Formats: sequence, structure tokens, C-alpha cells
Amino acid sequence: MTPATKHRVRAFVLGSAVVLIATTAQAQQAPESTPPEKVAVTKATNEPDDSSFIDTAREWAKETRIIDRLQGDIDGWYPRLGITRGSGFAIGPGYRMRVFGDQVLLDVSGALSYRLYKSFDVRARWVQAWHERAALWTEFRAEDYPQEHFYGVGPDTTEDTRTSYDLHGFDLRVRGEVTPLPWLKTGIVGGYLKPRIGRGHAPDYPSTDEIFTDVTVPGLLEQPDFVRAEAFVDVDFRDSRGNPTQGGFYQASYGVWNDHTLDRYDFQRFDGSLTQYLPLTTDHKHVVSGRVNTSFVNNASDSRVPFYVLPYIGGHDTVRSFREFRFRDENAMSFGAEYRWIPLKWVSTVAFADFGKVGRNWQDMNLSDLKKGYGFGLRAHTAKQTFAKLDFGFGGGEGWRTFLTVGIPTS
Repeated sequence: MTPATKHRVRAFVLGSAVVLIATTAQAQQAPESTPPEKVAVTKATNEPDDSSFIDTAREWAKETRIIDRLQGDIDGWYPRLGITRGSGFAIGPGYRMRVFGDQVLLDVSGALSYRLYKSFDVRARWVQAWHERAALWTEFRAEDYPQEHFYGVGPDTTEDTRTSYDLHGFDLRVRGEVTPLPWLKTGIVGGYLKPRIGRGHAPDYPSTDEIFTDVTVPGLLEQPDFVRAEAFVDVDFRDSRGNPTQGGFYQASYGVWNDHTLDRYDFQRFDGSLTQYLPLTTDHKHVVSGRVNTSFVNNASDSRVPFYVLPYIGGHDTVRSFREFRFRDENAMSFGAEYRWIPLKWVSTVAFADFGKVGRNWQDMNLSDLKKGYGFGLRAHTAKQTFAKLDFGFGGGEGWRTFLTVGIPTS
């Protein structure tokens, strides 16, 4: 199959997925009953097909309560959509249930992508107290990402150095969070992370260890086990968490990563983001939004930072004219603006502009030599949740990029 054919097939799959999800969302929003006279008109105009695709989707959505399951509003089975950025379209089974006398919420899920990314997750909420304002969670993930791309470190890497590597291992975390005010959440996370790097399996590209060495790419040949701790603060003034049209969302986190096995990869990391939504009309069908993201790592002179945890730009949440994780370094920033038009309750169209850069030193984080991206996209959603985002980006000098993000937003 030629590269052009692969792109056409992939575009068809992505577009089909968004259309199906949008149709399901539309079906769930349909009224519970249809007046008899409307049924008569429908039958008259659609003889002899009494069960059109939309009718079938509507009935299926009502019977299965698929939107409620995707949103986490009911327990039981649900389809898990997505794994991680860059995995491609992924789907798998999930199941939520109450155990120990309904005191504990247990959520088990797994997924497989068409790029053979695999993930298995177990989440348990052990405590929910103070009128549901405080919670204690444990989270476990076993993962295998066989086609992660790496181009080198720094802002001047080229497509000629594109390689792939396999990232696998597990991550065990304990998370405590408190919501003292409706718009404020804060908490701490402690965990044990065991990452491992193997030979990449991306077709047509060499494995990362064939081009780079551990001298220039820390963590390529040996990987430590990490004990890490993180504190975070979320400030949320959005009118809807899953499908916002007004307000702002601001996040900050600071984490300490300690090399538990090799004692050569200790570092700290800070991440911050700010997103603001402004409706242009009273019906909120025209909305503009702006965002700013920043990340940096800091390590002692006798320690190194593994390449796979370096801050980055490139991908669906930074600069959409470049592939996921396209540029990596110890400091990264990105910002952008998006215009959104909501012609239907379940579908939106967007136009966007993205900018960003990475650098070795914090002093390099200025507005010169920015990477740029422009584009447009579609959103499939209900009034409460966005289920799929399809974006087409260009303008970075590396052709068109397509990003499909499927699943419930995590923040």
C-alpha cells in the first residue's frame, strides 16, 4: 500500500468514526416518543424501509443508554474509546461497579488501537467524604506503545531523523483530592513508575537506538524505576466541563521524580495551563477561546532527564501542524486561539491557530522562531460532553496533519 493510499484510508476511517459518534449523540438527544402523525409521515416517505440507519441508531442509543455510559453517569459496561496521544483510534471494553457495600467504585478497562497500542487500567475510589468534596483513588495502568516517534532533542530537528521506539511498563498511583469550593480542586499524587524502552515497530522508520546513543538521548539504553510525588491545583470556571462555551480553566502542577534504582535520573517538573472561553453571541453558538501552556524540567548537574518525559510541542493540544511529540527539550511553551461555530446541538466546526517552541534554557522561551500551525476541525458532542475531535492542521512546513481524539475529557 502506497503512502498516499494509506493516508486516504486513514482519513476515511477517521471521518467515519466522527460521523458515527455524532450520529449516536444525535440519537441520544432525540425525544423519547414521536407523535403518531409524525410516524405516519415517516413511513409514507420511507417505504419500504421502516428501520433507517438513524432510526436504528436512536433505538439502540435509548436501549443501551450509550451516552450515559460514556459519560460515566451509570454503572455497568461501557465502551472505552482511546488510549493515549499518538495511539490512533482505539476501542475496548470497560466495566464500572460498586463493591464492599457500595462504598468503593471500581473501574476496569482495556483498549487496543489499530497501531497495536495496548493498555489495561484499574481505578478504584476508596473514599468519598465531606459531602463528596474529598476522595481517595488508586490507579494502575499497564501499557505498551510500540510506535512512539522521536526526532532528537531541541528545536532544530528535522524529519530526516525520525525514528520510533517502544515504550512499555506500568504506573501505580495513589491520588487524594479535595474540592473545598465548586471551582477549586487541589490534591497530591504519589506513585511508582516502571518505564521500559524497546525497539520501535513503526514501518518505514529505523528504531531509535539505531540512530541515537545514550550520550545524546538520556534514558535510551537504561531506564530507572521512579518514585514520584506531585501536587496540583485546578481552578475551573467553565460553564460545562465536557463541552465548555464560557469561562476559564487554569491548572498548575509540580512534581518530584526520584530515580529509585539507578540514582542517575532525579528531576523536578512543572506544568501550567490556562484556557479561556468567550461566547460571541447570547445563544453561545459562536465561541472564541485562547490557551497558554508551559512546561519545564529541572535536574541537578549529576542527574539526567529521560527523553521520553521531556516537555514537548506538536500534537492535538499544542501545535497541530506537527506530529505528536515532534519537538522535545527541557522547556516548552505553546499558545493558540480557536473559533468555534455550533450549528447543531451535536456537531461543531472550528478554525484555529497554534504557536509554540522548545528550548534548552528558560531564557530561550520568547516569541522568536515560533513553530506555527493553522487549521480547522469538527467536534461531536452532547450538551454536556465532547466525544470526538477531528482536526486538520497545516502551516508547519511538514505537510498536513490529522488528529482524531476520541473519549471523555479527563479535565
